[in-house]
Amino acid sequence: MDSRPGARSRWVVLWPWLAVISLLAVGWLVYRPALGGTFLLDDHSNLAGLASVTELRSALHFVLSGDAGPLGRPLALASFLPQASAWGTDATPFIRANILIHLINGLLVFLFSGQVARTVVPDRKDALILAVSTTAVWLLMPLLASSSLLIVQRMTTLSATFVLCGLAGYMAARRHVAEQPRVALAGMTLALVVCTLFALLTKENGVLLPTFVLVIEVVLLGPPRSLSPVQWNTWRGLFLATPTLLIVAYLVTQAPYSDDLVARRGFAAADRLFGEARILWEYLLNAFYAPGAELGPFHESRRADAPLSDPLTVAAVIAWILAFAAAVRWRQRYPVAAFAVLWFLAGHLLESTTVPLELYFEHRNYLPIIGPIFALCYLALQVPGRLRLISRVALAAYAVINAGILFGVTSLWGNPLQAATFWHKQDPTSVRAATTLASRLLATVGPDPAIATLRGFAGRNPDHAYIRIPELNLYCMMAPREDHSDLVEYLESSLPSAAFSFTVGDMLDQLLTSSIGTQCDSVRPTTVADLAAALMENPRYNMSIRYNRFHHMLMARIARTSGDTEETLDHLARAVDIGPSDDLNMMTVTTLVEARRFDEARSFIDDARDSLSPRPLRRYNSLRNLDELLLYVNEAEKLYENRVAPDTGD
Repeated sequence: MDSRPGARSRWVVLWPWLAVISLLAVGWLVYRPALGGTFLLDDHSNLAGLASVTELRSALHFVLSGDAGPLGRPLALASFLPQASAWGTDATPFIRANILIHLINGLLVFLFSGQVARTVVPDRKDALILAVSTTAVWLLMPLLASSSLLIVQRMTTLSATFVLCGLAGYMAARRHVAEQPRVALAGMTLALVVCTLFALLTKENGVLLPTFVLVIEVVLLGPPRSLSPVQWNTWRGLFLATPTLLIVAYLVTQAPYSDDLVARRGFAAADRLFGEARILWEYLLNAFYAPGAELGPFHESRRADAPLSDPLTVAAVIAWILAFAAAVRWRQRYPVAAFAVLWFLAGHLLESTTVPLELYFEHRNYLPIIGPIFALCYLALQVPGRLRLISRVALAAYAVINAGILFGVTSLWGNPLQAATFWHKQDPTSVRAATTLASRLLATVGPDPAIATLRGFAGRNPDHAYIRIPELNLYCMMAPREDHSDLVEYLESSLPSAAFSFTVGDMLDQLLTSSIGTQCDSVRPTTVADLAAALMENPRYNMSIRYNRFHHMLMARIARTSGDTEETLDHLARAVDIGPSDDLNMMTVTTLVEARRFDEARSFIDDARDSLSPRPLRRYNSLRNLDELLLYVNEAEKLYENRVAPDTGD
């Protein structure tokens, strides 16, 4: 190598980029086995609309009709449009795009961690080593695999892309605050506002970008001397502190939980907070230590501990309180440790506190784990003396071991039947693992092992007896003339006490479709109505507003199959009273048109315009749908009038 100063300077600039490019190549290689994966969990409920995407109008409808979050996540949905033609048949294009997003995020982590490193490491070379090390550990961390391999979690990783862009942009502008304070402040503001907006429209936890920046400012950066204290405190209060306080205020409003929510989830707000305190420590353990066998997509069987019922849970709460207090108190003496603690907690502020989500998901660590990883790498690189080389070699070896474990994880995901079998054995109490295995067996082996899986799970877990509804559905398709009344009676007696699951609605809907299409002797539409009635005797379902709405939609479908227009409209009206939607609007209007009640259809459309969603994008989409429904009503009336008009020809 050329030993001249210029050559050394160029090498200092080039080697980190060569290292990162090599890491991205390794990342692609270790994730590549997962390309054989398939659709799982919420992929179907969020992305099924891709099947209807054929041109611009249908694409726009899909993007604007999302209901995964309060804002609909339109940017995330738009990112799935290029893969629309492969929906339902080939998951590879979806997974490939997810992996590429993760690799892009790895590059952004390098840029951002390099900027953070320069605030705590004086030597430029050491700062670059710290940035590369942080990127290597984060990019190849097995805990984060499900973030990219669960297709719909692109919402998480793409939102993280915008957050990381905002962080990198903010830090880049912040570097110039001394010599160009107004320009720098404008750049910092622009990075925050634009990237927070884009991240929010991808997934709601993008709102945490200002909170992440607040952690950096409080722990790692001092007030800029080029701005007066009043100017700086005003700006920081407006763009960093106020958004964070609004988030905290929102979280306070989420507790206590309603009775129906407690019945569905099985825990109160206090239970969740205590349970999450323990889970946060488990996340850290699984991030840095857990073997690949401990990781997977199914964790819904996890239960919250009641407050004070478990000493380990109490210890976890106390430990987090002490860690938070210590981070705030000694943030100037131990800035990197304080950064790790406060960053991790900030990243979990929405999904691991009072918002009544499920308790445990690995992808929730996608951004929060950056802080602890940075601190670990910093600690390893700061070891003095003779142990310095050993610690750096150990850190590199740790990244290589992670890559090996990750390769095993992605290889498992790339074999759907093997993965489903493994996950079911790993957690035999998981309903989702059991239904996933049954689906894979049905697709690759045949109906008998799928039915055996569902029946066996229900036998071991009687609270989840509803899992046998798909079994009944399979029987109707395989043997419509045989007697399945024993299974129907079992379900009618079990559903009133079954555990809550939103998937039961889809199961009944599919059973109704099969009963109509196959003319199953033992399962008629009235049988599905009886099962739905049995389920409504269950307080967990009866108290659920969302399920009540679905129930009336299902009953409307059943009434429509029998030609009972009045009962159909009555159930649709009840569902609309609970919560209007585009689907309900379409069902109501088409029912009225079939009954040739055109004026009532137009009146319904007028009323529907007054009860649209307040969300601008959803409102715009619903208005377009109502306009099309009105056009449909008018055209249908014209066709009917022309058909019944007397012939006046010679």
